[in-house]
Amino acid sequence: MSYSNPVAGKAVCDIPLKTLLKTRSLDITESATPGKYRLISCVDFIQEERLIILEFTDFPEVPYAALSYVWQGNTPKMDLDGQVFNVPVPDAEGASAGDPIGLEVLREACVASRACGTTHLWIDRLCIMQKSTDDKRWQISRMYEIYRQCKICIVAPGGLQCLVRLDEETQWIHRGWTLQEAVAPPTVAVLFSWALGSRRAWAGDLQGNIDEVTLGRSAMMPLSLIVDACTTGSLSVENGASRLLLEVKLFSSHPADRSYRDFPFWGETRRVLSPNVGALARIMSRHLDQDAKDHSIWQSALMRTSSRPVDMVFSIMGLFGITLDTSKFGKQDRVQATIALARAIMEKGGRATWLAAAFRIQPSRQISTFPLFPRTSVSGKAFVKVTAGVQEVSLMMENEYPIAQALVPMPSGSMDHEGYVNFSSKAIPIRPHSLDPAQTPSDPAKPTYFQAVDKSWWKIQDSGVSVEREAFAVLIGYFVGYYPGGTPAADTNNIRAAIIEKHAQKRYHVRTYLALSSHVKAWVQEWPEQTFSVGGPAVDVVEDLGEKMPVVSVPKEQYLNNPRCAHSGAASSLEDQVIRRSRWAVPQEALERHVGLG
Repeated sequence: MSYSNPVAGKAVCDIPLKTLLKTRSLDITESATPGKYRLISCVDFIQEERLIILEFTDFPEVPYAALSYVWQGNTPKMDLDGQVFNVPVPDAEGASAGDPIGLEVLREACVASRACGTTHLWIDRLCIMQKSTDDKRWQISRMYEIYRQCKICIVAPGGLQCLVRLDEETQWIHRGWTLQEAVAPPTVAVLFSWALGSRRAWAGDLQGNIDEVTLGRSAMMPLSLIVDACTTGSLSVENGASRLLLEVKLFSSHPADRSYRDFPFWGETRRVLSPNVGALARIMSRHLDQDAKDHSIWQSALMRTSSRPVDMVFSIMGLFGITLDTSKFGKQDRVQATIALARAIMEKGGRATWLAAAFRIQPSRQISTFPLFPRTSVSGKAFVKVTAGVQEVSLMMENEYPIAQALVPMPSGSMDHEGYVNFSSKAIPIRPHSLDPAQTPSDPAKPTYFQAVDKSWWKIQDSGVSVEREAFAVLIGYFVGYYPGGTPAADTNNIRAAIIEKHAQKRYHVRTYLALSSHVKAWVQEWPEQTFSVGGPAVDVVEDLGEKMPVVSVPKEQYLNNPRCAHSGAASSLEDQVIRRSRWAVPQEALERHVGLG
């Protein structure tokens, strides 16, 4: 095929599916040209049973869908009977071949693409030359645009071997690149295993449709609907004139840090209102302002992982409207790439929305306005070093976002090449306090002492003291918890401030953070505006050698009473109510096997 028709593209792969299953391998290295766009023809795959990959010099003008998935996904529950093939990757250290690619998943993706009005499909495993470093770099720098320009992004959360049910756990929300893939496209839908036909569904205040793709086999649903369902742990599904509560665990599968010995005894307690799911929901929200979304992007990125640390920056740069030169960074250069991205954001007038994104994690000594960076891996979840081992990042995060109108906007300013943020904010001088101030009277609206999140105590420094001030409490903003369809009322710790310490002339680093009561709102507004340079203090230090360490778990609390018998007369919290409701949700597998919706 020639380039006589640039819209149609040039075929760099044209192979019958039967032949592909015999060879069990596909490599386009010899036929493709680095630095070009490629798409799969859905019509040829479905009707002709041929895998045809077309190459384009300019950005394709044909309507296409882009697939979002994880390279190492769920293990099929049944033998695929040879209906898979592989794409070879270089033997270089750290490279991952990914799971075998299942023809049935590709077929369902092509059928779903056609149902959405597209003719072609983009999949990185097949549309990027996996053995070409030049092509990979070229494609990575254009990845955001590829997803932004697609007509729809189709999420296959369980990977390319098999479709998964709504009640199955997946790694999709833990992977670095899937954040961009969920946010950049104009429309995003999840493709999943489903045998119950098309019907309406509800998650919180959001209503949507389950649209059947292949009879008795698969369906699609808007990603936003599933994200909200994962936030609360359940989905209401139309069943004639009534509704059934369906269990949803695709993106939120943690066991809760509490359990209930009440009805239903058989219902496992799952974690709801998870920070990783909440962050994605906020990023996709049509109602939050850009600073709230940007803060959530940083939060989400910290709770994700990738085979290459630097990809944790490359995978989000497009969401900030930034394109870094990826050739300037090695695969381990996460800190330098982070500095480059943050500098570019602030040069465009953006704010330091990463501040307090993970305030319960100790600050990085390389660039202290960020937390200690989590470990990365080709699969699994993001873990970060703590005193006794490593802990899952999402278990240390808050499901919250900043509201500028409630107090102050997040700081703006500039960042230098070493990662120091130069900004102005309300601040007061403080000093460490070694004695227990518990017996000392203190005004809740204007406290004398603070206890930081690292359990250290601090005392307000008297204004009359003339010694050089070495530490400050610096106001960051006002934060509220997230819940689909609304926001819980203000709690007692909505205000965030950073404790910064001086380590060089006119240079400070973040030591820890304060979570202050909303009662001090009027007082912190009286703090004087001051200018600081915060970063370091040791940009070249190696903070994590990657040594094997035990996983630190969170102790599980147990609640003996049901909602109608709240112990000690305490009102049931919003989280308790959501958890208990989700425990009544029925697994999809049980519905399909025994119930059969009407």
